This record gives sequence, C-alpha cells and structure tokens, in this order.
Amino acid sequence: MGTLQLREAFALEFTLGPGWFVAGGLLLLLFYGRRWAALIRALPAISFTPRVARALSRIVGTRDYSYEEFLRADGADQRWMPIRDAGLRALAARLDADKPNSQAFAERVRSGMSDLRFADANRVPFPFARVMREQFNLCTVADASSGPRLRDLDGNWSLDVSGSYGVNVAGNERYKSWVERGWARTRDLGPVVLGPLHPLVAENVEMLKAISRQDEVSFHMSGTEAVMAAARLVRFNTRREKIVCFAGAYHGWWDGVQPALGSERRLGDVISLKEMHHASLAAIRARASEIAGVLVNPVQSFHPNSPPPNDAVLLTSDARRTGEVYGEYGAWLKALRAVCDECDIPLMFDEVYSGFRLAPGGAQQRYDVTADIVMYGKTLGGGMPVGVVCGRRDLMRRFDPARPMRLAYVVGTFSAHPLTMGAMNEFLRWVTGAEAEAAYAATDIRCARFVDETNAALETARVPVRVSNLGTIWTVEFTAPGRFNWLLQYYLRAEGLNLSWVGTGRCAMSMDMGDDDYREVTRALVDAARAMQRDKWWLGTDEQPDRDRLMKKNLVREMMSSILRWPAPLQAFYAEIMRRKHDDHVASHSHPTNQFLHLVSSSLFIVCYVMIFRDLELAMWLGLGSLLLRQGGHALIEPPCHDKEQLLLGFDTRSKTVIVAGFLLIPLVNCLLAENLDWALFRDELSATIAAQWFYYTAAVIIGRVLVLTRKHGLYNSMVWFVKLVTDPVTDIKAYYRSVLKPV
Repeated sequence: MGTLQLREAFALEFTLGPGWFVAGGLLLLLFYGRRWAALIRALPAISFTPRVARALSRIVGTRDYSYEEFLRADGADQRWMPIRDAGLRALAARLDADKPNSQAFAERVRSGMSDLRFADANRVPFPFARVMREQFNLCTVADASSGPRLRDLDGNWSLDVSGSYGVNVAGNERYKSWVERGWARTRDLGPVVLGPLHPLVAENVEMLKAISRQDEVSFHMSGTEAVMAAARLVRFNTRREKIVCFAGAYHGWWDGVQPALGSERRLGDVISLKEMHHASLAAIRARASEIAGVLVNPVQSFHPNSPPPNDAVLLTSDARRTGEVYGEYGAWLKALRAVCDECDIPLMFDEVYSGFRLAPGGAQQRYDVTADIVMYGKTLGGGMPVGVVCGRRDLMRRFDPARPMRLAYVVGTFSAHPLTMGAMNEFLRWVTGAEAEAAYAATDIRCARFVDETNAALETARVPVRVSNLGTIWTVEFTAPGRFNWLLQYYLRAEGLNLSWVGTGRCAMSMDMGDDDYREVTRALVDAARAMQRDKWWLGTDEQPDRDRLMKKNLVREMMSSILRWPAPLQAFYAEIMRRKHDDHVASHSHPTNQFLHLVSSSLFIVCYVMIFRDLELAMWLGLGSLLLRQGGHALIEPPCHDKEQLLLGFDTRSKTVIVAGFLLIPLVNCLLAENLDWALFRDELSATIAAQWFYYTAAVIIGRVLVLTRKHGLYNSMVWFVKLVTDPVTDIKAYYRSVLKPV
C-alpha cells in the first residue's frame, strides 16, 4: 500500500470514527436502555438505610464514654450529675441484690460464650456499653418456670415479657406438656433415628397444608434455615436472582437476605425497598424480570421507637392526603399481593415470629392475604427447635424435570427429628382446636385492655413513655427524645420484669398471663418510668431549656469524631491538652468576675491573632492590654498561680511577674533614651518601635520556655504547653461565655 493510500485510509477511519461511536451508543441503548429506565423508575423506592449502615460499619470507630461523659452525654448541666450518679449506683445495687449465684455463673461463662458477650454489649448504644458492663451484670440465669414467671439460681422470681424471642405464645406449662406427650408418642423410635420418618410426619404435613393454604411442606432446623431454603427455592424455580426485602425487616442471621445487619460483603442479589410506600410497588413492576421473590416480615424488628406491626413511620396528614404511604398494613399487603400476581412474582411471608402469634393462621389469617410461600419456626415446634417452609408445588421443586443435573440442594440432618415431630403434632392439634380459638380471643382482649390502662397510668404519671401493640406483641414508645431512653429496660428489670436482649424494643405476652400479671406489668412500667424521671435521666425543657439543641450537638460531634478519627498519638496529645486546661480552670478560674475578665481578654487576644498580620503595632498594644487585664484578674480576685500550674509545666507567679515587668520596661527604656520626647515623636516613631520590640520579646519568651521545658521534660510536654498557651483564648471563650449571666 502506497503513502497516498495510507493517508486515504487514515482519513476514512477518522471520518467514520464519530459515526461508529454513535452506532455503538445506539446499540448500548437498545440492549440496556430498558434496564436503565427500570433502575431510574425504581430509585424513589430504594431504601438507602442498609447501604449507609454498611458504609458506616466500616468507618465508625469505637468510642467508650468515661463515667463522667456517660452522665452528661445529653449535655445536661452539672447540677444533675450527682443525682444521676446516685441513681445509677442505686439501680446497680438493686439488680445485684440477693443474686450471688447468678452473678457468679454469669462471670464464669462470660469470657467463653460469644452470644452472651454479644447480647451484653448490644443491649445499649455502643458509647455507653463499657460503663454499663462495669456497673451491671445482667446475664439471666433461670432454672425453673411457673406459668409466666421464671426463677433464677438464687430463688428470685421475675415476670417474663420477652416471649422467649417469640417462641412462648401459649405459656410454659403447655409447652412442657406437649414435649412430654410428644416424647411419649415417639419414644419407641428414639431421638437418633434419622432418615426414616415417624408416622406423625404425615399428620403434621396435612395440618400445616391446611393452616398455610399451601401445597407442600419442607422441614428444617430453625427459622433462619427455613428462610435460606425458601430464598434458594424461589431463585431456582423462577430462574431469577434478586430477592426484594423491606428496610428494617429481620429474616434471621443469614446475610443472603440481610443487606444491612452484620453483612460485610455487598449483596448484589437483594433489593431493599421502603415498606408501605407506593414507589416500592412501581419499583417491583419496573424490575419484575429480575425478581425471584418478594419477602415480607409482617412484624419487623429493627426500627427503634416505632409500633408494630411493621414499624412504619407515624403517618402525617400530608402523607395520608398524598397517598405516599399506606395507612393500613392489611391494605399494603393486599396491594403487594396484586402487584406480585400482575408480575408473576412469588410473594413470601416470613412468619417465623408472627406465625401462630398473630393468629392460628398467622398474618395470612389476620390480614386475609395468601402468600405463595410461608416460613414458620419458633412456637410451631411445641417447645422444640424447628423451621418449616410451606409453598406452592411449582415453587417447592428441588430438581428441574427437564434437566436432571440441575438441582437445588436443600437438606437438614435433624429436619424431621422424631421428638420435634411429636411435640409439633401436639401443638398443631391444640392450635387448630376450639380451646386455642378461645385463648387467642381472650388474650387479644386482655392485651388491648392492658395497653389502654397502661397508657392512662403513664399519662397520669406525666412520664414520656407509652406502649402500643399488635395482638400480644407490644413495644415501648418514648414521646420525648433522649440519650438514655434505652436505660428504661434496666429499671424494668429492677421492677421484676424479664426482657430479651433487645430490651423494650419488642415484648410479647403469653397466654398463661392472667389479669394480675397484666396489672403487674403496668405497675412495673409506671414505677420504672417514675424512677428514671426521679433520677433525672429525662429532663424537661423547664429543667434544661436547651435540651434538644445540646443533644443534637453532642450526637453530631460524637459521630464526626468517630468517623473522622485522628491517629491515636494525636488523640492522646489532644486529651492531655484538654486535661491540663480543665485542671487550670478548676484550680484558679472559679470567680465570675475573673471569668468575665478572661472572656474579655481572650476575645481581644483572638482579635490580635488576626491583626498581627495586618497591623502589628495595634495588635501588640491590644495584646499588652489583654495580658494586663488577664493577670490583673488573678492578682486582684483569685490566686495568680496554683500548685497544679507548677506541675503543668507553665509559668509560676514569679516568672509571670518578671515577664509582665519586661513588657512594661520596654516602653519606659525607649522613652528614657529618646531626645526631646513629646507626644508626636512617641506617636510617629516610638509606638511602632515599641510594638516591634514587644513582638520579638514575646517570641523570645515563648521559644525560651519551650527550650527550657524540652530540656527538663521532653519535647512532648513542651509542645503540650505551647499548644495549650496558643489555644487558651479560644477555649476560654467557650468556658466562660456564661459568666456574664452569673451573679457576682
């Protein structure tokens, strides 16, 4: 090819280049345009909470309050600290009283039992955890139950409102009898014959099919395993990848459907949407071709201070008027059912908690909505651990009839354990009978009455606490913001209530609780709330007018300090500076007049810091006036030096006097050496000269002190002194700005 031909080829390539780009863009738009459009339409429904939580988990560092920081975490005034201190110590003493055996047991297992350490550390916000672990030991050790009450190792009885994480629906005595009768019916086969099925399995399957309204049943060892199996089966049988979850739902510890809780890896096959929101329905429609199933938890678990059943935000009039949020959970589930039918997406109910608690038929019965797959656990085992998946036949297949090598391998060694099947059979017989129907109705009435009577009592007591419920599930709501709301669970334990590790976030009543037990819970709630208020963990606006502002300020500062962490050496350096400032303030800055003089002096010093680069002469004259004002406050009102100041490596009284005398001698010497001194000469020449000499004198004094301290105490201590000296004007303003309001 000749030179001319090469040039023509390159020219042609150059000419066609933009065209190829356009063509390529059109092809990309053709193949991916619908997908991008679907993602854009779904954006308003996406819950970013899981993404933010996962991101923060990687960058938020540990922060442990000291005891003093703990007491003033909400920015409360110093006057409340002694009351809080006494209240916390009295509470710890009450919880420790008469429990030597329980305490000894807890200490014995604490170091080796990881889930005990987890619960102990996570029942409170993490900055408070260290102090609470030092003050309290709340491992619940029980060796007997009688009705709704538990007995610890020391013979103390407490009223159980934990619901055993949802297991205890019918009452302890019923479960004991079911396990005993179930074992009697399966004893001949034994507890370790696995593989062959006990005849009770067939009867259990038929009852579960009727309760769940589904075609087939699969047994598993726990609720989490049931969710794992259901997610795997819908992905396998729909040949789609993504599972829709709703923000705040808990589906067991498996991170395959937990985009926020404890998952370090990014979950690309889970779509987390906002619950009870119209935009979520549009997002499901837009991405229907990708979605293997929509997973719903009718009773969510991780939205603090929100009522059941779904922890949705409290609806405002605007939200109701615009229709952005559903006001009724049943209406939301029916709309979700319609969208899933429209898009041919399986609707999955995680009823591990709500099944057999909301009603014998769970949320499906309560809201009259039938799912395509339902997962059960907890109470279904009649006292034994179990998980069950019930679903449509086409969704329960574990093999592909057209491709025999394509399998969904879902197994469990103890999935049909004989003893579990026996206890389950006893429970299913009971829950489908007339006795259970009457027990559910009576318990719902009792719980509704309990909520009304408790809220009336709490309102009369004028405490910022209310309760709300869904059937036998109830939670505590706080009507005022507070950094210590979580502390109520400790006061409730002192009043004789047994709570789960999530504290007041989720409680449940069992059917064996009588009217006296409900009244006992009401009394405990009111007395605990009154005790918290008496110990000043809740401050009204009359007691702390700027309460909300201080709380927000502290929270923002702590979050930023946890995210934007200094290296450990810098943190220690900063802490040492602030400690010395604190000691200095306490020792010789207590008089309001002296504080006010320091406030004025510090304000002038900050002006000098700025002016020194623009007008050195004026800055130095103002600086000398500020220095005299500052030291005059000590000389006339409070001791100019104190013992701790000697230890802080700063100037003592004698050295301060010498330095101030040096400042005063400089203008005197200049005036004595000047010929024919008059005001014009001083103003035009000597003033600037004296200011420059003051500046050099100041620099020499500070550098000399740094060198002396470095030789005597090391560079680290000399730098602590230097930074403290330079920053004192800033911190003094923060420390003494209230002095103008204090009476002399």
